[in-house]
Amino acid sequence: MLTRMTAQHHEPPVAGRLAETPAAIRAALAASAVPGVVAQYETELDAAFARAREIGDLRVLTTVVRGWWIDALEWQRDPAGQREFLARMERYLAEGPPGPQHRITREEFRAQLGA
Repeated sequence: MLTRMTAQHHEPPVAGRLAETPAAIRAALAASAVPGVVAQYETELDAAFARAREIGDLRVLTTVVRGWWIDALEWQRDPAGQREFLARMERYLAEGPPGPQHRITREEFRAQLGA
């Protein structure tokens, strides 16, 4: 008789905080993000599952889940800001980055943040 034993590390869920699971991320994105984002998440998650199986390394999957968890948190926190960000990125891809007169230095950006 073969028995599979695993040691798992579980952090207790924090009330009100999005769980770092594929299902919780999917639900958060479905509630807040634009439809294309949900489709991109599904595509990347499926590819990560397949790659993890192929190479036998779950870090591929956990890296994708962690990245999307961070995105889902941002979609929950500021959906309008995320939509503006996506629109700006689409504009940059279509037209190129903004000209020098519209750029700021790293120091100016930090000053705006109060850092």
